Amino acid sequence: MITPSNTVFPSTRHGKAFVCFFTLGLLLSGGFLRVTAQPATTLNMMEKEMIALVKRVEHSVATVIVQRKHVTNINGQIITDWTRAVGSGVVLHKDGYILTTAGVVTHAYDILVSFPDGQYRSGKIVGVDLLSDIAVIRVDSVSVSPVLLGDSDDARPGAWVLLLSNAYGTPSSISLGIVNGIRKEDVLLQVSAILSRGFTGGAAFSLEGRLIGLIVGETGNKTIPSGGIISSEGSGVVSVIPINRVKTFARHLIEYGEIRRSWLGVYVEKIWDSVNINAALNVVVGKSDGMEITDVFPDSPAEKAGLQKGDWLLEINGISMDHPIMLAEFVITLPIGSKIEIKYLRDDLENITHTVLVPQPRLLEEPPEERVVDEDEALRNLDMLQQMILEHEMEMEQHKLELEQLKLLWQDRVRQVGSSDRP
Repeated sequence: MITPSNTVFPSTRHGKAFVCFFTLGLLLSGGFLRVTAQPATTLNMMEKEMIALVKRVEHSVATVIVQRKHVTNINGQIITDWTRAVGSGVVLHKDGYILTTAGVVTHAYDILVSFPDGQYRSGKIVGVDLLSDIAVIRVDSVSVSPVLLGDSDDARPGAWVLLLSNAYGTPSSISLGIVNGIRKEDVLLQVSAILSRGFTGGAAFSLEGRLIGLIVGETGNKTIPSGGIISSEGSGVVSVIPINRVKTFARHLIEYGEIRRSWLGVYVEKIWDSVNINAALNVVVGKSDGMEITDVFPDSPAEKAGLQKGDWLLEINGISMDHPIMLAEFVITLPIGSKIEIKYLRDDLENITHTVLVPQPRLLEEPPEERVVDEDEALRNLDMLQQMILEHEMEMEQHKLELEQLKLLWQDRVRQVGSSDRP
């Protein structure tokens, strides 16, 4: 089993970094402020802490370039088309394992990974799980140090996080965010931050330089209905897959090539009430604690525990169950064979029962047909990878040119502001 490095960073600078980032947040939230409004020592300290944090973590975030092949049959004519997308990935282990989101690498024909030190490696998919939007890819070797994993449970509301992407190559795309908390609707970490496109598969770091989650882009929110409370990237609300969830699933993908989920075997439904406020705002709130069990699968752990349709599920292992997604996520992250304690209501009386989780049933599927790559196709793939490298480097040069133009524009604005302040 792969066990990533988990060395703890010294925490002596944590307080200083928090003060610096908090001050920076006040500057940003207050709009454009004159630089002279802050002492030079404070600004210098903010800059040094930011530079030190980015320097510690940016080497572990790589660029993931994916090429997809599309074959279409139009009136008997076979048409082949190619599309390319760029996302980010996080180096998990020195053996070449890289974390990213499923949306970055789904249906990939070729994968090319570019590291911050300029090295390119061809990548292969180890495992993809669309339900959790987590994927693991692997390259033959890595030239940078792996990321240090944190504890997403420590990311409490109000905590600062550093959001980092390498989708556009060097330099990295960087943003600061503030943790809002865990959403019950999808058990994702919600962060307030403004991101440009391309952060999908990127990393969310704590101030100690530890990975606390993977950034989810629009591809990770496809199942969220439009008009819902979850916004896509670029709107000020960013969704992050908590690292505690990623750890378990990534280990499954590496060991088995899939996520082996535990199963309880119940259908549950949350009862909601609608509350009108000032006749203008409608708020939906939970009617009570827990959820109603609307069905129980035959021969399931739930049936063996004695649960019945109409029971009211309250807790599992002492943890309140207030949303169907929370129940599902809690169960599937427990190892198969785990013994759990269930508290439920029946006829207004509290009851406690126990059961053992089993593997989630699987639909019978035909095994995927293995694709045999002949020598000619292997040579074509090498040429294609070389072309991907060249085109990606051209795109990075264009990106650097745009950054230089923005830098010149900023310097011109600073000069204008400075001249306007003179008597």
